[in-house]
Amino acid sequence: MEPMAATAPSTPDPTGTPGASGTAGTAGTLPRTRRAILDAAIEVYARDSSASLGEIARAAQVGRSTLHRYFADRSALVHALLEDCAEATRRAVEEARLEDGPVADAFRRLVRAMFDLGYRVNFLFSEDTVTSAEWDETGWDAAHVPMALLFRRGQDEGYFDEEYEVDWFVRTLWYLISAGWEAMDEDGMPRHVALELVTRTLEGGLRPRAD
Repeated sequence: MEPMAATAPSTPDPTGTPGASGTAGTAGTLPRTRRAILDAAIEVYARDSSASLGEIARAAQVGRSTLHRYFADRSALVHALLEDCAEATRRAVEEARLEDGPVADAFRRLVRAMFDLGYRVNFLFSEDTVTSAEWDETGWDAAHVPMALLFRRGQDEGYFDEEYEVDWFVRTLWYLISAGWEAMDEDGMPRHVALELVTRTLEGGLRPRAD
């Protein structure tokens, strides 16, 4: 897979039905050691995509042999991380309750929920070792259906510009959230400032133009 900056998640048909992805990526359902390895790997790879498995093991506070019992090699670990990111995104979007209340409020909850994915955003934009043919979109489809439904509802109510496509809406969300995290990492921008700038930029760019 190319970095997400080049291939943002495809957007499913918004008439589809969101549901669980079927991946074992939910916090609380994984063995504690496996969860610790995934959490450590996300943070390490978000900062250095070329990090070794030894560095991952040290960050997770486990031995190399323990790490290899769960993940035979880097490829297995990266695929597990991609599945975990898809499940975390699906869960975050579900908890944002996008079907509830005014579109403006639901949209702000969506931006905040995606922003809170944290290091997963950095990882998704830096990982480039998985080819597009290996990219399983099942989990991502489940995560993005509620976003597409919110966007369509917003267009119907005149909140979002009707000239935009759903795919552009989803790409813009991911790109701007990535920019916010980049500003935090590289420029030391406070988290609350980055989140507010991302939200305001998205709101201004996606709304209908004034006559």
